[in-house]
Amino acid sequence: MKPKNSRQNTYTKKMLNRIITVALLDMQFPFLLALLGKQDIAETMGGLIVTEIIGVFLVYCAKSFFETKESEKTRLLETQNETEDETYE
Repeated sequence: MKPKNSRQNTYTKKMLNRIITVALLDMQFPFLLALLGKQDIAETMGGLIVTEIIGVFLVYCAKSFFETKESEKTRLLETQNETEDETYE
């Protein structure tokens, strides 16, 4: 079901916000580990978290693109059907 207002928070937007919030909080742990002298773990953990953020963002962008493409296709088909109906009347 499509929300009435495009700014309305959908389930996916809420989940994306939660994942990004958790990932940004997790970004603080490598700094803490580096301060404690565990640079190797900090570098690995930092890379994994950045990969997580980029992965979530790319998947969300792909999902949004295909949803928008499909809704525009549906809108265009409805518009064509309306014009054809007016032509025949």
